[in-house]
Amino acid sequence: MKDMLRGRTVHIIDALIDLASNWIDIDYESRRRAEEITLASDNRFTEQALAFAINQQMSLLTSEALMDWARRLEADTQRIVGVLNPGNVPLAGFQDFLAVILSGHRYIGSVSSKSPALLPAIAEELRSRIEYLDISFADFDALVSKADALVASGADETMAFIRERARNHGIEADHLLLRGHRYSVCVIDGSEGAEDCIAIAEDVLLHEGQGCRNVAIVWAPANTSPDALLDAMALFRVTFPAHPDTSGALQMQRALLEAVETPIAYGEGLVFLMSRGGPEPQSPGHLRWSEYENLREVEMWIEAHRKELQLVVSSDRVKLCVPDSIETARPGNAQRPRLGWRQDGIDIDDFLRSL
Repeated sequence: MKDMLRGRTVHIIDALIDLASNWIDIDYESRRRAEEITLASDNRFTEQALAFAINQQMSLLTSEALMDWARRLEADTQRIVGVLNPGNVPLAGFQDFLAVILSGHRYIGSVSSKSPALLPAIAEELRSRIEYLDISFADFDALVSKADALVASGADETMAFIRERARNHGIEADHLLLRGHRYSVCVIDGSEGAEDCIAIAEDVLLHEGQGCRNVAIVWAPANTSPDALLDAMALFRVTFPAHPDTSGALQMQRALLEAVETPIAYGEGLVFLMSRGGPEPQSPGHLRWSEYENLREVEMWIEAHRKELQLVVSSDRVKLCVPDSIETARPGNAQRPRLGWRQDGIDIDDFLRSL
């Protein structure tokens, strides 16, 4: 089985590399058509952020990276793995898609109405290269009724619903990989320059703050001015304009903050919002600025909230002790994860091998 999977895996990897060489081209017909459908759907994707997401994902599909990951994924048995793909950011379920097909399992996916075209277009093109690949898409009910195992990401309440439905369909608890809501934080020391601030602005604002890797809270030393970051966020919006719905979504937040006299700042046209206060995550696009007296205070907060955190962003100058279960990254890398990154701190490699 292992030897057969190795040959099959090499074939898939070659096809993925070939596919990526086409999809990295912004004028490639399949990509362009999928982008048009995606941008016309009910989401907060912008043309610039969508292009960034596709290019970033395609850039990961190298022979070395795919072979290294595939060695950790090969399973001894073949199962039907259902994947419920979220639609909060473009290609949010792409890593799960790759993991399932590289592991040798059969993939059945369900896409969000917010992002209905990208994954199916990539899957269809991959199937045209490898006819024996068992990849399909279905609605939620059909997927759950067919799947031996289930992978899903979303709100905690949604995961509770999915867990119950999976149980009713006889899917065992150890065949469920359910990821709830998470967010990311950034810790600065106050000496960040213009490049650092632009990088953090990307970590905060890309994809309108909708993803688990988006920075929702910036921890800053007491009495540090946020002006440099605010300037960087305004500059970032020149290259990555806000979605037209963003200002409307932030309008209520701004009104509530003003009513309780919370210190706030926002970009012209309300394309982003920052408030000063305790370290509580706000709505997407609304950054909370929280102050600390010493880093031990931040470390204790991170430890207490580790089950809610996806990522901690900080520069090498900030000497933080972060639990191993939480990913760390330098500014500007929150939205540039490596292939096979651990969503919710859970290793999908181990899950797929265990089925």
